[in-house]
Amino acid sequence: MSDLLEQLAIACVAEGVAVDLTAAADTETVLYTVPSGYQFIPLMAVMRGWSEDPGAAVVTLGKAGGNCDEFLGNQTLSNITASFADQAAILQPIPSATPAASVILDAVEQLAIEITTQGTGNCKVDVFGRLIAV
Repeated sequence: MSDLLEQLAIACVAEGVAVDLTAAADTETVLYTVPSGYQFIPLMAVMRGWSEDPGAAVVTLGKAGGNCDEFLGNQTLSNITASFADQAAILQPIPSATPAASVILDAVEQLAIEITTQGTGNCKVDVFGRLIAV
């Protein structure tokens, strides 16, 4: 782990991970694996670089291998429109009067995105969060 990454409060830990939105429901794609000696608090995922309008695709984000919804439950991508080439989707918990709770991933655990409703095309995903030495 680089010294710079360890010093940053929030970092982009994964950039441009390819996700196939045409995959069958319950298909997971690993976005990030927490390195040994660290914990990771995911804060946001950015979906971009669409090959086409994703249609009615629905995704969740969470720990790989389980429900894969501990970070974010169903996220419907219907707000990405015919202008998809110039759009990005920002996926993050939105706090209100009650703070948003977030999952903490331990070393070697993986953050994944799961297709819960099949859509069209593919995109790239960037992951942002806080990496903590333990």
